[in-house]
Amino acid sequence: MYNAVSPNGDGKNEFLALQFIKSISPNSQVSIYNRWGDEVFSISDYDNKTRVFAGLTSGGNKISSGTYFYKIVPADAGKTLTGFISLK
Repeated sequence: MYNAVSPNGDGKNEFLALQFIKSISPNSQVSIYNRWGDEVFSISDYDNKTRVFAGLTSGGNKISSGTYFYKIVPADAGKTLTGFISLK
C-alpha cells in the first residue's frame, strides 16, 4: 500500500496503487474520506488501471491537497483495511 498520490501528470504516483488488490480480493470496495469523515470517493472492483483513485471525487471533481483516509472492504467479507493517504 503506497500512501501518497500526486496526480500531476509526471507519471509518478498518479493514482492510489493497491499492489495485490486483485489477488487478495477481487471486487473489493475502496472508499476515500476527508478529515471530517465525509466520503469523497468510492468504487468497487478496484483494478489499478482504469478503476482507481486519482485525486478526484466519485463525481469527477478535483480534490484539494491534504490527508485523506481510506477503507478497503473485501468482497469476500475478509478483514477491512484502513489507513491514510497524502494527496499532493
